[in-house]
Amino acid sequence: MNDKTWEKTGKGQYELREVPPYYNNTPVPKQKRPFPLLPFVLGFAVGIILVLGIYFATFRFSNSLSLETQKKIGTLESVIDKYYMGERESVSEADGIYKGIVSSLGDKYAAYYTQEELTRSREDSAGEFSGIGCTIGMDEEVGVCYIASIMEGYSADQAGLQEGDYFLEVNGEDATEWNAEEVANHVKGETGTTVEIKVLRDQEELFFTLKRVKVEVKTVDSRMEDEKNKIGYIRIEEFDEITVSQFKEAKEALEKEGMRSLILDLRSNPGGLVDACADIGSQMLPKGMIAYSETKDGRRYEWTSDGRNEITIPVIILVNQNTASAAEILTGAMKDYDKATVLGTKTYGKGIIQNTYGLGDGTAIEFTVGKYYLPNDETIHEIGIEPDITLELDAEAYLKDGSDNQLEAALKELQK
Repeated sequence: MNDKTWEKTGKGQYELREVPPYYNNTPVPKQKRPFPLLPFVLGFAVGIILVLGIYFATFRFSNSLSLETQKKIGTLESVIDKYYMGERESVSEADGIYKGIVSSLGDKYAAYYTQEELTRSREDSAGEFSGIGCTIGMDEEVGVCYIASIMEGYSADQAGLQEGDYFLEVNGEDATEWNAEEVANHVKGETGTTVEIKVLRDQEELFFTLKRVKVEVKTVDSRMEDEKNKIGYIRIEEFDEITVSQFKEAKEALEKEGMRSLILDLRSNPGGLVDACADIGSQMLPKGMIAYSETKDGRRYEWTSDGRNEITIPVIILVNQNTASAAEILTGAMKDYDKATVLGTKTYGKGIIQNTYGLGDGTAIEFTVGKYYLPNDETIHEIGIEPDITLELDAEAYLKDGSDNQLEAALKELQK
């Protein structure tokens, strides 16, 4: 886009002011008056017992909220109430406190999910959502979201939206200040409902009314890479619920074409659902353990294969430094059972479990609860998987003409 339509004007002026320690609005105490000693002592004792009872009942699982911490929270409340120019929103404040508690764990994989965030997380894991069939990007230069890609056959494609269209409005609301997540939240909705979108295309404003439909995210791509030698190629982007059926369909289609060897591309696969990973593993592995996990309290959970779909053709798995978590589990299991040769660079090294716990009101928390182990009892966490054939991607050549030296090397190995 040549002409920058949006421009933020004005600069806020701020002044840093020191706040006295533990500031409060407590009035000057009135002059003391005589009072009976015994009722005071009894009342004081009962009060202390009540306060301690409430305190320990409320914080029996944690001693992190000391009296000093509680006092400082009161100070923050007082300062905000006195000086903050805007309106306070109790829901946002509460969510901020919950997120702060979770972030204080020091677990980079921990998170607190609001109701909306939990819904989106579940949609992401399922690999399906109700929308119009496009992906959304942010133009950092102008600060406005645009359509990054169009999924074939869905509402956005049928209505004539195009890649590069800038979002101006969604259902009459100004979308030019929203980030990609906010735009997506407004575009998504209940299946069968409509959404009105105004976009900017080549300096022209265009209006669209689109029906929201169930959109299935494509997480698996496949093709016969070498027709002569019948070398199949399957790429898995990530492991969602929908990935299992997509992988089975791809594998069966290639087998019908006479596939005699397979390249499984897991490069830059960040992982996902271990159950989905195990289901895919059971389509290739012999009978036995795929992986197991152990939690803090010693509980163990196992994922196994019944061996009925054991693959008997040569397999090469492509990996890189961004192959992580469930993708590493599948790679490690295939390697442990000598069902695949691993080619590429050392994997990321994430072998820990995150569980999500609902809090009874539509919100949830997620944090690390244990480790994964491969069939040979080794963990990949902070270690990764060393490839059998180490080969760096020629990024310069890939960017120049799309040539992929790692894929070419895998083809040559299977053509021997």
